[in-house]
Amino acid sequence: MKTILHLCADRGSDSKYYQEHPDYKVICVGQKIGVENFHPPNEDIYGIIANPPCTMFSIARTTAKTPRDLNEGMRLVKECLRIIWECQVRIKDEHQRESPLKFWCIENPGSGSLRWFLGKPRFEYCQSEYGQFFTKKTALWGNFNEPYRPFMEPCINQSATCLGGNYASSRKHKEKGFGGDGGWKAECPPPIRKVFF
Repeated sequence: MKTILHLCADRGSDSKYYQEHPDYKVICVGQKIGVENFHPPNEDIYGIIANPPCTMFSIARTTAKTPRDLNEGMRLVKECLRIIWECQVRIKDEHQRESPLKFWCIENPGSGSLRWFLGKPRFEYCQSEYGQFFTKKTALWGNFNEPYRPFMEPCINQSATCLGGNYASSRKHKEKGFGGDGGWKAECPPPIRKVFF
């Protein structure tokens, strides 16, 4: 069984396909555990997905009660990187040429300032390319196979069939309990997590 670590995984949506597949075991590390308190188990780790909070990096932070604090924003990013590095140094012998991790990925808004620290993302996409009813540029940093990009037109109707599934409008997301504060946008939509898987 292949072990996947999902860091900052309070929603856990990005690793959903791994969680449902019998060949994988997913360890979700959210606020209850805290990535700052977590060390990888003493076993081979196949891959890592990390979703550090974007609050301090987002360009949408225009009316926050507290000022932008990039040191605070980087605190959990650095903890995610520490965990990735703890897995990467687990070589079997000094002649090993392949990375111990088959993949690792850090996700954050594409228009945010995390790129100041991590550089150019390996992959960027907009949710509307995958049949969603809003545009949100998302960036992925790391070492992974580039996901399939369907090059879809942005969805403008109240329903759409994309990559073989029907996906709800933002209003329906809110009705299902994702909240009206934009929290539903933090969910990784099924078409995107499917192509990443």
